[in-house]
Amino acid sequence: MEEIRFNLFKSVHKGLRALLADTLLQLQQTDFLITQQADKGIERIKLVLLQLHRHTKWEEDYIFPQLGNQSQSMSSFFTNQHYHTDSLTLELDILICGFEEAKSGPEKELLGDKLLNSFVEFTAYNFNHMNMEEQLINPLLWNNHSDSELRALQLLHMDQSTSKSEDVLVQWMLIHNTNREMSGWLNSMNQNRTSTQFNLVYDLAQKVLAPERLESINLYIYGNEN
Repeated sequence: MEEIRFNLFKSVHKGLRALLADTLLQLQQTDFLITQQADKGIERIKLVLLQLHRHTKWEEDYIFPQLGNQSQSMSSFFTNQHYHTDSLTLELDILICGFEEAKSGPEKELLGDKLLNSFVEFTAYNFNHMNMEEQLINPLLWNNHSDSELRALQLLHMDQSTSKSEDVLVQWMLIHNTNREMSGWLNSMNQNRTSTQFNLVYDLAQKVLAPERLESINLYIYGNEN
């Protein structure tokens, strides 16, 4: 039977995919001629772009260096993909600036349609990109690192999020991962980091998760103590 190894990207990619998909659905329902709706849609796009930028920076600063010199071509390949994401981000930024400066209704409607189409492309590209990372980078990490070392890298990612009070991505991760996955993450955090960080994430879980999910997570976390 094939050994199941720790997937470093899984929980954060689930959160990012959910954020991208939810934003796309929101934009499809946005009437860009209604100021309140347009403002909400644009603010959500900006949020997505910020979260993706922070995530790719984490990968380039902390994950790609773990692949070793023999995997330089793989690092370069995914770095180039990140450059393409940057170009798609720039395209969205330009459209947002154009929309915010637009005066007439027809101009706003046209730019709203272009924003939607560009975000569809951005979402599709990043969905495929994240899948490729999990399929191609994980085996390289598994060859060189234990699961405990990979979990430590994941916690480092979360250290950066919580230390900046940037709990947006953590919230999407909590909601869109399984109870067992989130329990394992919280257990690892509780064992390897200060109780302060655990409490920050657990308090957020209490705010965003349904009671039945919290009950299941508590059984996973505290049931093991008995």
